[in-house]
Amino acid sequence: MKLSALYIASLAFLPSFISAVAVTDAADHKAALGKRGGEINYLANCYREDWDDDVKYKASYMAWYSNSDNSVNGQQPNSLSSEYRDWSNGGSWLTWEGQQHSIYFPDSGTTVKTYINSGAAGLSTGQWAGTVQRTSDWKTFQCYKDNGRYLFEKRPPVPDGTNRLILCYAMYYCV
Repeated sequence: MKLSALYIASLAFLPSFISAVAVTDAADHKAALGKRGGEINYLANCYREDWDDDVKYKASYMAWYSNSDNSVNGQQPNSLSSEYRDWSNGGSWLTWEGQQHSIYFPDSGTTVKTYINSGAAGLSTGQWAGTVQRTSDWKTFQCYKDNGRYLFEKRPPVPDGTNRLILCYAMYYCV
């Protein structure tokens, strides 16, 4: 079997193409790893349930984790905002989209302003949805649509001193 010179020459370039692709993939992987472990905020819709009388209601919270790696398996947030309810909507969850909210964290005295775009509820998971800004240092976080997944459960005693379980689901994550 005879191989043409052109065929043999084309095989000589194959390793350089393979290594170029490998370097690009390695660079992207290192960039992704470099982003792991930073602080993350979640805009969450939650359920509150009183264990004594089985009364349930909806409430919204913002949860802050100092390390995003510790926010994926039901872990407790490092800080939890005050409870928020939309009383114009019968005391339901806040409408995150198209409305600015000032969210207060009583344990640190920090306020975070939310700026989620109207229509963001219809985005696909992972699409950019807006920003939040911490007023203590003016750090801005980019927010992305989450899929409503289980975020955490906080059993009594809870920060507000009530006997009400807090069960939260992630609507947006902000990094």
